[in-house]
Amino acid sequence: MKYYLINHSWESFVKTKEYCGFIDKNERDLVNLDDIIVYYGQGVIFGIFKVIKKVDNEFTSWKKPYPYQIKLSLLLLSNKGLGARSLQERFKLAKEDYTYSNIIELSEEEYNKIKQAIEDDRKEIRFE
Repeated sequence: MKYYLINHSWESFVKTKEYCGFIDKNERDLVNLDDIIVYYGQGVIFGIFKVIKKVDNEFTSWKKPYPYQIKLSLLLLSNKGLGARSLQERFKLAKEDYTYSNIIELSEEEYNKIKQAIEDDRKEIRFE
């Protein structure tokens, strides 16, 4: 099992709460069933999910097409959103490295820090 931080908008999260979409099939295929997804966007962590299925074009109500999708099962939801602006730098670095820019693998230690912060109902978490 691996842990991933996926960068998607709050609007996408609110529309579905159970799907995450990708334009690039290779990006979607980085994740496997039972992997853990930390759903993040605009500097806020929304929740933690488990990947339960890979699908194509199952959810189609986003503004743009995201044909390659993962179906998610909620594990833990942040009550008000967990501020995590320091994670935005990780996505910028991924773009500079020409790697996938919407998904980043987390270490188990990073994942546990996020999980604990949500469970403690903290407002913000920092990563150096």
